[in-house]
Amino acid sequence: MRRAEAALRQGHHLEPKDDDACVDRYYEAAVMGTAAYLSASRDAGAEHPEAIRARDLANEALRDCLRAGQQFGRLDPRSHLTVNTPAGSTVVPIRHGGFVWQAEDFHRVEDPTRLERNPSEHGADAVRPGLGADVAIERDNPRLSTSDRFLPRQAAFNATAVLRPDLDAWLIPGGGRPPVDVLEFHDPLREADVPLPAGRVPLRGNFAAGNRLAHQIQAERGPFGLAGFVFPSMMLSKAAVRILEPYQPGKIPVLFVHGLLDDPFLFNDMMVSLYRTPGFVERYQVWVYRYPTGVTSLRTASILREQLREIEGTFDPEGKDPALRRMVVVAYSMGGLVTRLQITSSGDQLWKEFSNVPLDRLATTEETRDFLRRLFYFEPSPMIRRVVFIATPHLGSPVAGSVVGRLATRLVQPASDTSASMEQIRRDNPGAIRGAYAGRIPSSIDLMQSGQPFLPIIRGLPLGTDVTLHTIAGYAHHSPEGGGGDNVVPLSSALIDDAESQLLVPARHTNIYYQPQAIAEVRRILAEHAAINPVPGGAAQLERSVVSSPDLQRR
Repeated sequence: MRRAEAALRQGHHLEPKDDDACVDRYYEAAVMGTAAYLSASRDAGAEHPEAIRARDLANEALRDCLRAGQQFGRLDPRSHLTVNTPAGSTVVPIRHGGFVWQAEDFHRVEDPTRLERNPSEHGADAVRPGLGADVAIERDNPRLSTSDRFLPRQAAFNATAVLRPDLDAWLIPGGGRPPVDVLEFHDPLREADVPLPAGRVPLRGNFAAGNRLAHQIQAERGPFGLAGFVFPSMMLSKAAVRILEPYQPGKIPVLFVHGLLDDPFLFNDMMVSLYRTPGFVERYQVWVYRYPTGVTSLRTASILREQLREIEGTFDPEGKDPALRRMVVVAYSMGGLVTRLQITSSGDQLWKEFSNVPLDRLATTEETRDFLRRLFYFEPSPMIRRVVFIATPHLGSPVAGSVVGRLATRLVQPASDTSASMEQIRRDNPGAIRGAYAGRIPSSIDLMQSGQPFLPIIRGLPLGTDVTLHTIAGYAHHSPEGGGGDNVVPLSSALIDDAESQLLVPARHTNIYYQPQAIAEVRRILAEHAAINPVPGGAAQLERSVVSSPDLQRR
């Protein structure tokens, strides 16, 4: 331990001076810390304070070594790390274990302790103690595989590095030969422990590291949530379903849909909890839908519908993967309105609310007619079998119609193509658009106002067959019997008669999605869904998790 601590101090002294010898000192500290951990574990047990102190030092040193090794060109996370040892320079090979990613996907290593904090991290239990350096891996999208079409431009995922040092070469005096060490990257989502000479030991896992890196990548391009609200035309091309790992046949998709002024990182704590749930990654794969929230919900709903069709046609055009058609959608706030249109049959009810003239008789181009048909006509997606609505304003929110809501609507720049189409229709079809809409398609804020005529129509549309609904609603500081809701959405708007379960949580609209009770309810629903939707060759039953509290009311 003395040698490990001294080497770590030397590395911290050299790195700010841009001296690449820091890589070697960090590496030595990781080797000696690992040796001390193995020794203390053997003599006193892995949970002895001395063993834990040695383990944590080894983890820190290895994380520092990987960061500095990349900075100074010593590390290629796909294949090797080059270090100088007392016996000379050596190339440490890298092995990859347990990932759905390939070795060539390991483009860059990022130290999560050096990354900007994701604002959607709310103290969730994101770290599993154990041996290894928790890092985030960045992968540039080469657009070569089928999955690449739906993976982010720069994907980010969790990894844990474990060093297996050749201690005979390091510790036996006068050995004189370079050590034959091995560096391993493990997937903490799928591996809970690793074998060592002293037996299997817990593997450290940081389940929020990848999300923190992904958030920083997005932040470097600008605030998506705000830009997507104020300048939706600029962000429309970025509306897309993104799969967070390569597509995995036989696993049920869980699609997260965010709300107004948000992005998918909103669900960080829920994702972390699900990743830590035994059996989850064996049965489910996580997808997200990111969209500009200033665009009318009708349009973002139509984009989601097209994205799901494209995914189905890409990964399973012959319909041989039943898991793909058992999707669960977890939708928050406005995302619930976008999702509701994916599971209903609209007929011409939405169009009749908007226009006095049948769409086929409208004087316009076929291109515009097709555009309007996509906005106002919906059929249930065959992929979605279950939806969890969280704080969704099915009948609107008083806040959307308030002074704040009206000011927010004025900030939104309408999509240019929509404005041009509406101008042509007004000019060539006098009186065709109902006066309540002033010749324009309702904005996202308009569609969330209490009393908005579209909302009861959408709520009353017939559901597709075999779709199960659930509601999680908040009542903030109010009494649940009073119906005050979460300070944004009244309970009368959030609760729906056709839900199989409705859970009331003592939470505000702005924090309900990361409350332990809400997360536990989603875990319970997913365990139930996995139990009644067995997939041939599917893996373990999910662990059920239910939080009991006198403050919870389930109806």
